[in-house]
Amino acid sequence: MVPRFSLDALLRLRQSLERQQELLLQQAHQRMAALAREIEELNMEIAGLQRRELQHLASGLSGAELHFVELCRARLRERRQAVESALVTAREVQRDRVDAYRAARQKREIVASLRAQYLEARARQDARREQRDLDDFFLQRRAYRERG
Repeated sequence: MVPRFSLDALLRLRQSLERQQELLLQQAHQRMAALAREIEELNMEIAGLQRRELQHLASGLSGAELHFVELCRARLRERRQAVESALVTAREVQRDRVDAYRAARQKREIVASLRAQYLEARARQDARREQRDLDDFFLQRRAYRERG
């Protein structure tokens, strides 16, 4: 006999957990995209600084100005290196989030499959019970006609 309980609540829970993991994964994607954009912006800033330095060198640049430009470039490179390190960490987080999302989705699919199997078994059981009731009714009518 098929048990009479609902898997709907468990399925809703699994869907909710899957959605949470999906949102966390989206956040990880957004973080990686933001870091990649920041690296690109830093690269453009470094390139722009080099172009300006070459222009100023052609027109004459004092030692203090040259030192300041080099200091700015060094700070930008340090910042780029820090952002690249953060990007590596973000990639690891993203991989973990992908794994967590896949696991949550798989668990939700398992519960959905169990629910579908349960509903099919329940429908078969109900159909058998209905057929049994019809058979009983038919036999009772037949017995009633034979008696009277």
